[in-house]
Amino acid sequence: MLAKDKTNLKIEEIRMHKHHEIHRVKPLMPALCRIRQGKKVINWETHSLTVDNNQIILFPCGYEFYIANYPEAGLYLAEMLYYPIDLIEKFQKFYAITDQIRNTTGFCLPQNPELIYCWEQLKTSIFRGFSTQIQEHLAMGVLLSLGAHHVNCLLLSDSKQSLISRCYNLMLSEPGTKWTANKVARYLYISVSTLHRRLASEGISFQSILDDVRLNNALSAIQTTVKPISEIARENGYKCPSRFTERFHNRFKITPRELRKASRE
Repeated sequence: MLAKDKTNLKIEEIRMHKHHEIHRVKPLMPALCRIRQGKKVINWETHSLTVDNNQIILFPCGYEFYIANYPEAGLYLAEMLYYPIDLIEKFQKFYAITDQIRNTTGFCLPQNPELIYCWEQLKTSIFRGFSTQIQEHLAMGVLLSLGAHHVNCLLLSDSKQSLISRCYNLMLSEPGTKWTANKVARYLYISVSTLHRRLASEGISFQSILDDVRLNNALSAIQTTVKPISEIARENGYKCPSRFTERFHNRFKITPRELRKASRE
C-alpha cells in the first residue's frame, strides 16, 4: 500500500572525505544546499558555479547537474533541504508568488542571518520530531528568507503540477514498487494512452521517469546513510546488485562503491 500523501520534510547531511564527481544528477523535488565545509562545483546547460560555505545553492526541478565536491582539511560537509510538492502548494497559496521569466544563472545566493536562523530552527524541529505544522512554518520561513526572485527561481523554474512532477511524487513514495505505466495511470486517474501522450508532450518517457526516481533516490541514500549498497539497490527496485551498479555508473559516471568510499576517512 502506498504511503499517504503528506509533507515529508527532511534535511540530509552529506559528509565526504575525498573529492568526487557525479554526472547527470536530477533533483526530484526543489531543494536547497547549504555548504558547511569545503566547496562544490555545479554545471548545468551552459552555466557553471563554484560555491563555498558562505552561500546557498538552489536546485530547482527540471535540470540535470554535473556536481563535483571538494573537501577542505579532509572534509566536505553539506546539508540538503528538500521541499515536497504539497508544501510548495501551501506556500504559493499563502504568499503571492507570480511567475517570472526564468533566470537560469541565479541558482546561488549568499547566506543571510534570517536564512540561517530559520534553517537551524527547522533542522532542530525535524530532529526532535516536532509537529508537521511547526516544521512547515519554519520551512516557509526559509523560503521567505531567500527573497522573491530566488523563490521564483527555485519553485517556478519547472511547470507547476506538471505530470512529470506528479509521477515523481507518486513513485518516490515507494521507489522499490514494480511501477508500470498502467499502475501509475490508475493512481493518477488517467488512461495509460493519455499518460504516454502527455509525457511525450513534456519531452520525457515513462521509463526515463522511473530511472530518474530510482537512481537519484539511490544516489541520495548512498551519500547520506550507511545502509549496505545491496539493500539500497533492493529498496529502489533493483534485485540484481550488478545490474544496479551498471545502471548507476552509466548514469552518474561513478560506481556506488566509489561514491561510498569517498565518504570514508
